[in-house]
Amino acid sequence: MNSKSIKVSSDGYVLLLSLQPRYAELIFNGTKKAELRRIRPRVDRGDFLFIYVSSPEKILLGSCEVQKVTQSSPNNLWTYVNKDSGLKKAEFLEYFDGASTGYAIFIQNVQKFNQPIKLARLQQEWDGFHPPQSYRYLTIEEVDSIGIMAEHDMTNISMRLQPRAKQVELNIC
Repeated sequence: MNSKSIKVSSDGYVLLLSLQPRYAELIFNGTKKAELRRIRPRVDRGDFLFIYVSSPEKILLGSCEVQKVTQSSPNNLWTYVNKDSGLKKAEFLEYFDGASTGYAIFIQNVQKFNQPIKLARLQQEWDGFHPPQSYRYLTIEEVDSIGIMAEHDMTNISMRLQPRAKQVELNIC
């Protein structure tokens, strides 16, 4: 029986987010400083987000650092994020319709990669890569691979990830 060993990150230090082009543009031009979520990803201050821009761009564009995560009812959350969300109030309320709690991930240190990575290259060099519907967590190896493809220094990110005390090795049979 063949077995394959893979490393799985369980501590959520780096999150790969899929965003619509409109919202990604607002982040990279400095207008959008809070990413909104109905479900809280496991990220906290000092963790990193990699931003994948969905169709029609289909490109991994850059990264940013989590400044803080705020949780509140949608009505209260709007008072914290109205100028930083990139949304009009009606869009915000529609997004959180039916939710009792909303989350805002405030970001800082936004950087475009030196060489943004197109989906075709990601799929060619990253076996089994599919852009996440919403988000997914990345391992150190995946962060390093992105750094190589993006010709971007990931030292600041990788240093914070090691050692990965919560990283476990799974044996797949």
